[in-house]
Amino acid sequence: MRIPARFLLVAGVLTAVAVGGGVLALGRADEPAPAPVQTPFSTTPLSGYDTAGVAVTRGPFCDRVDGRQVSAALGGHPAASSTWQNGDTIDLGNGVQDVTDEFGCRWTGGDGTVAQAWVFATPVGANQAQRLARAAAKAPGCTAAAGPPFGSPTVALTCTKDGVVSTSYRGLFGDAWLVCEVVRPAGATWDVTDRAGRWCVGVLDATRTTPG
Repeated sequence: MRIPARFLLVAGVLTAVAVGGGVLALGRADEPAPAPVQTPFSTTPLSGYDTAGVAVTRGPFCDRVDGRQVSAALGGHPAASSTWQNGDTIDLGNGVQDVTDEFGCRWTGGDGTVAQAWVFATPVGANQAQRLARAAAKAPGCTAAAGPPFGSPTVALTCTKDGVVSTSYRGLFGDAWLVCEVVRPAGATWDVTDRAGRWCVGVLDATRTTPG
């Protein structure tokens, strides 16, 4: 029996569509999956970080500090870094050396910006912490200011010398006296207080013993 030409035409079109659809499907399967969206890194202001109940380890912590926190505090990649541990002899300046009772680290940027932190190796009580806070506030060129809580007791300091400005937060977490600081070089105008607070959040994340 002879098949009408119109049926042959329709069958040919359907076959072409099926084959073409298969090629398209194969093409899609071979395409690479889209890359996952990376969440940009951002720092947290100290005022937005709950420090209540945070316990801090009195021991080495520098290798746990997020490198992105260091770069954010410096405004760029570090040009130099150093660490010290309990019992190390360090240079305090002007040729004066001392044996530390701390675990700490310091990063320095190419423009002279410094981000550093340290924790006392020996336990500190509340009364001793109050004395430490008062003594720090009496340092030449330093002023204590109201700031977000950083342990209890706590003190926020801004010190100025020869155009160099440093802001530090010092506080007692359990029996650990923790200090974090950012130093702004002379001539710079960025907000050292805000940057120091964000840096201290990064330090707390590295030193805390309770889950964040």
